[in-house]
Amino acid sequence: MKFTIIGHACLYIETGSETILVDPWLSGSCYWRSWWHFPPNTAIRPEFLEPDYIYLSHHHFDHFHYPSLRRISRKAHVFIPRFGVDIMRFELASLGFENVTELPHGDVLELTSGTRLGSYQYGPDDSALVVESDGVVLADLNDCKITGASVRLMLREFGQPTFFFKSHSFAQAYPNCYTFADSADAQYMTGEDFVATFVNEAREMRPKYAIPFASMVAFLHPESLHCNQYAVGPADVVAAVNAPGGVPGSEAVLMIPGDTWDSVSGFHLQANDYYTRRDEWIKRLAAENSEKIKAEELFESGIHVSFDQFEDFFGAFLRSLPPFIWLVLDKPLAFYIPGDAQPYWVLDFSSRSVNRAAATPANCAGVIRMNEAMLADAMAKNVVGFTHISMRLHIDLPAGGAPGDLLFWGLVTIGELGYLPLERMLNPRAIGVLWRRRAEVSAMLRSMFGFQSFHKNMLGHLKSRTQEQGRL
Repeated sequence: MKFTIIGHACLYIETGSETILVDPWLSGSCYWRSWWHFPPNTAIRPEFLEPDYIYLSHHHFDHFHYPSLRRISRKAHVFIPRFGVDIMRFELASLGFENVTELPHGDVLELTSGTRLGSYQYGPDDSALVVESDGVVLADLNDCKITGASVRLMLREFGQPTFFFKSHSFAQAYPNCYTFADSADAQYMTGEDFVATFVNEAREMRPKYAIPFASMVAFLHPESLHCNQYAVGPADVVAAVNAPGGVPGSEAVLMIPGDTWDSVSGFHLQANDYYTRRDEWIKRLAAENSEKIKAEELFESGIHVSFDQFEDFFGAFLRSLPPFIWLVLDKPLAFYIPGDAQPYWVLDFSSRSVNRAAATPANCAGVIRMNEAMLADAMAKNVVGFTHISMRLHIDLPAGGAPGDLLFWGLVTIGELGYLPLERMLNPRAIGVLWRRRAEVSAMLRSMFGFQSFHKNMLGHLKSRTQEQGRL
């Protein structure tokens, strides 16, 4: 058994009988030239492009990366989680992958060699992968926050993992791309929360080794460059896990792209200064990629969004929302489009209408500012939720605006995945997925409708989702 860290969330697993490539983002950038690999990926060897199997954990570009998938042999058998919607399967078909298998939550698949795989899902679009071969258990949680019943199900089937891989830093604009009128609105997620969540999940799973993972990025676009200063480094997580009382029985190990472990000789770790000289490295990477970023800026400068396009997209979104959504989204939200004579393009959740205004609407829940070309491209490709991940935007929030803003981005995301309107979920596939994951659904509902107020519980759930999913 052997695994190699390729970079970010990409893992190459060799069981001795087969090879498995997980979440291949192999080269280039993501999210409109904002995200880049840091530390840089290891060299892409020919065998990385000829795996027996691929596992794609979820739909984000830094995990489901079209340019990378185009480089990989179509002979590979692709495993994906079975969510309530099948958008991933259709996109893989468009890329030419014909051998695709959806793995239901909690089911264990045994390959002909005896290697066992399990997919464990959380929320509408996140999943964890577990691989077991010859007694070595790799639990790749990636961005997925599974806890409680789902973790118990995993542990019953596979036992304590030998390795636990998990993200450890933010992957969304909140709170680092916001201006807050009230500092309390910035407290739904902090860097300390990410470290605490990593430690708490490691305590729940009790792995032999805990590996900070899936957060190996730098933000190099001028609009997102400032976000690097807020990143939660892997050394912080390693220190917290290995501290007295951290995670008893577990050892955290910092691994960079190109580092390996095998069951014969153990870890092979390279000396590096990526995190002790992080600022120098990021400056160097920004300089190396400056021409590509400038070309993107030049291309974008000639593209503008039209109000008709905006109204078509967000009008359909507003009409898809559940009844009585105005009870929780009770204030309008505005996009600022500076080139228009009426630059505030307003979403009114009460009337489910889109309109324009010359000034910020009264009682506005927030004002979203982003590059017009990025917004136009995101609407055309039905990935507006990804603009929040890009961190190439800025949001001005009045006091108390965080609940509406976070809920808005969550609804945009699940709408783009195909979960809205909710009537779409009245089909055998979605009902079967919900039934299989009923313990998770029950826990969420108990949390939301417990003894606290609905709003407080909803915000608690949003905070948990925001910390781990990276895009609410």
